[in-house]
Amino acid sequence: MGSGKWTISIERGAQRQLESLTRPDLVKEAAEIIDDLADDPVPSGAVAMHGYNNMYRLRFGNEAYRIVYRADNKNRRIIVRAVGPRTTVYGGLKG
Repeated sequence: MGSGKWTISIERGAQRQLESLTRPDLVKEAAEIIDDLADDPVPSGAVAMHGYNNMYRLRFGNEAYRIVYRADNKNRRIIVRAVGPRTTVYGGLKG
């Protein structure tokens, strides 16, 4: 997707979700994945979300958790929309 770093933005709700993860190892893993998106906005394992424009999900925490984000190609920006358990992370997401 070109060279150079992308900017990372974490929406307020996603930041709260990240901070509410109960295990420090999950917080660390999620933070590392999010940081790595600056170098590779659509890494191996990222799945495009159907019905959403440029939205992807990544699994972490033994695949029980998800990071949902949008890749803004024009502005080279990643916007983290949600972080949490697979069972609840998609609630309230809009295009």
